[in-house]
Amino acid sequence: MARPGALDQRVTLQVTTATADGIGGVSRAWSNLSTAPTVWASVRAKGGGETMVADQQTATQLFLFTIRNRADVTEMNRLVWQSEPYNIRRVERQGPRPMYLTIEAERGVAD
Repeated sequence: MARPGALDQRVTLQVTTATADGIGGVSRAWSNLSTAPTVWASVRAKGGGETMVADQQTATQLFLFTIRNRADVTEMNRLVWQSEPYNIRRVERQGPRPMYLTIEAERGVAD
């Protein structure tokens, strides 16, 4: 469990929106959540790695973000920390009335 004073980093929560492009396709864009998109978080590095994708080496980093609990955060969202986007891999809620939410997110992967 995080202490309130440990929530010392600002992160922005985002959701993807799809709009018709007029020629039968769909265009996707990221926008901030409508309610309180910027929140305080505790950030902890969890690990990382390198993989080969399409004959190119790519590096990824995994982080744990802890924020105050809110119901509108899912694995379909992403967050932005220090101007870098992080894809949310897992949202962990503990108990029926959790005070905090732990988000496992990864940087360095395609949206």
